[in-house]
Amino acid sequence: KASTFYDTSKDKRFNAGLLYAEEAYRHYCLSNFAEADDWADRALLEVNENLNTASCITVLRRTAKVYINTRRFTCAEVLIKHAVELAGSLYGSNHPLYADTLQDYGFCLLHLDLVSQCVEVYMKAVDIIDKVFGENNIKTAVAHEDLAYATYVYDYNYGNYEKSLAHSNISVRIVNKLLDPDHLLHASTSRLRALILEELAFDETSSRKKERLLREAQELHNKSLKLCRSVLGEDNIQTAKHYGNLGRLYQSMKMYKPAEKMHRRAIKIKESLLGPDNFELALSLGHLASLYNYDMRRFDDALPLYLRSIDIALKMFGPAFSGLEYDYRGLIYLHTATNQSDECMKYLIKLQDWIDLRQTGSANPTPGSSLTSAAHSGQSTKQVLKAVFVEETQ
Repeated sequence: KASTFYDTSKDKRFNAGLLYAEEAYRHYCLSNFAEADDWADRALLEVNENLNTASCITVLRRTAKVYINTRRFTCAEVLIKHAVELAGSLYGSNHPLYADTLQDYGFCLLHLDLVSQCVEVYMKAVDIIDKVFGENNIKTAVAHEDLAYATYVYDYNYGNYEKSLAHSNISVRIVNKLLDPDHLLHASTSRLRALILEELAFDETSSRKKERLLREAQELHNKSLKLCRSVLGEDNIQTAKHYGNLGRLYQSMKMYKPAEKMHRRAIKIKESLLGPDNFELALSLGHLASLYNYDMRRFDDALPLYLRSIDIALKMFGPAFSGLEYDYRGLIYLHTATNQSDECMKYLIKLQDWIDLRQTGSANPTPGSSLTSAAHSGQSTKQVLKAVFVEETQ
């Protein structure tokens, strides 16, 4: 209503940038990504000398998150880094609003496959928020959940989940204490705890403990899915993620038909909302391929899913993308099982090339570089926006 009023009013003495940015973020939360993108574009066009710095920071934060989801990665990175610089200058490096900006920066880094930098940024945000708000505040719970998930992703290849579990426990405790049982935040905290428990079950030698961990994870995933569907509906990216998580869990529990059903639901929702070339879709394609390949031996069904997942990853992130390892290893297993030695060798070479790229450091920037680069670009907001608009026209 406010946007419509502004658009039809002849009185243009106030700046609508913040209003448009919040409308963009509302559509983003509802998985209306095309609308979110349009409103984000309108918000950026309103950024000028009449918009105060605090509002400008919010506009940059909101538009960066929207652009991440609509694959405008370069623009998103430029905008969020400038938001961090402005927030540091305006509020100082120990202010909660600076921490809020860092959390959005961490989100962008995670989706740019810069996981080590993401962990670093989230750790700084958690440090600020813990000191300002203490241990019984929803902002503290959200900050620890963000860091728990980033740490979970970072440590996935090492099988060490102590840090992620510790931060997850803090988040779960606060949410359980402060919020009603039907609050949506329970869905995300329960989902993350379930993911960690599932990984712990893999390493558990006791069959009784393994079963207990998997059953608890199943209860948490079902709880998360039910909450998400009741609040956000069926056609939402978060709902799709919960279906995918259940699919992976059922695969671990050797419940292959239910696992296939969950993965297919996730793929259907993601493709309808995000289109055919999105990273979230690629994840679900890879998960279903893994189920067909390793557990159901449906190699002819797995092959095109792996190839499509790889194609999306290469288009979006390039040959050093971390997720390519799982697809390459899956194809090596597939071609070995089907006695296709030439194809097996082809993907062994691709995997080694991937390993070489990761070891050069190009995919793993030096820790500390993220905050430094964000804090010292030296560009004005006008220069940053000009660079964004030039990038969009190329």
